[in-house]
Amino acid sequence: MTEDTPAAAPIVDPSPALTADRPVEVVGTTMRIHELCIERPSIVAYLGKIAPEKQEIALLHALEVGITELIARRERFQR
Repeated sequence: MTEDTPAAAPIVDPSPALTADRPVEVVGTTMRIHELCIERPSIVAYLGKIAPEKQEIALLHALEVGITELIARRERFQR
């Protein structure tokens, strides 16, 4: 390596030992949720009405809808 050539960034392996202290982690194009406790009554009530085998996809859909709305609101306020 010369001074003109930057060193390659090291590849970081986010092993569970390094990330276990955070309930939500984003690694590359994936988000992982570990032992996340949600105590918001409206969220618990909404998901509680959905069949257990469909709760994971319902939570994912709710996140998609919520994030889409947040992005749209930010764009409106930046104008």
